[in-house]
Amino acid sequence: MHCLLIQNRWGQLYYRLIANLKVTVMIEITLATIIITIIVVLTLRNTKQAILENPLILNRTGQYHATLAPRLNIAQVLIEAIAKQIPGPHDQSPDSAPQCFEVRDPSAVAIEQELYQLVIAIRDGGLFFQATAPHSLDDNQQVSAEASPDTRTHNLEMNKRIVVAANTAAQQLGIRIRHVTLNPD
Repeated sequence: MHCLLIQNRWGQLYYRLIANLKVTVMIEITLATIIITIIVVLTLRNTKQAILENPLILNRTGQYHATLAPRLNIAQVLIEAIAKQIPGPHDQSPDSAPQCFEVRDPSAVAIEQELYQLVIAIRDGGLFFQATAPHSLDDNQQVSAEASPDTRTHNLEMNKRIVVAANTAAQQLGIRIRHVTLNPD
C-alpha cells in the first residue's frame, strides 16, 4: 500500500510537471508568434519616404553618380531602376549626349511638384544623373548661352540605350516620362 501511495504521488508530480511544461511551451510559442508578427508588419508596412531639403549626391562606385536637387530625393527610385537597365561597367562605353527627360512621378505630389527634369549621360566611362526642378524657357536660354559647347563626339547607340532604359524603368514604376530634345537655334 505504501508503494502505491508513493507511485501515486510521483505520478501526480509527473503529470503536474508535464502540464506546466505544456503551459510554458505554449507561452513561448505565443510570444514567438507575436514577435515574428511584429517584425513582419514593421518590415512590410508602407513607409513614407522622407523629403530632403538639401541637395543629395549619390555615388554608387562602378554603377553611377547622381546629383539631386533639394526635395528631389524621390527621383532615387527611378534612377536606381534606370541604372539597372544600363548595366556597367561603362569603362569601354562611348560617351553619350545628355538625354533630357520630363518626369511626372506620382510621388512628386508629396513635394507639391507636378514634374521634375532628369538628365542622363555617359561620360568618361561613368553613368551620370541629374534631377532638377523644371526651369522656365528663359532660364534654359540663359543656361545654354553661358554653358560652353560640348565638342565631344557622341555615340547614337548609347543615346538610344539611355532613352530605352529610362522608358522601360519608368513604365515598370508607373511613372510618366517624356524624352525632351533640345534644338539649338
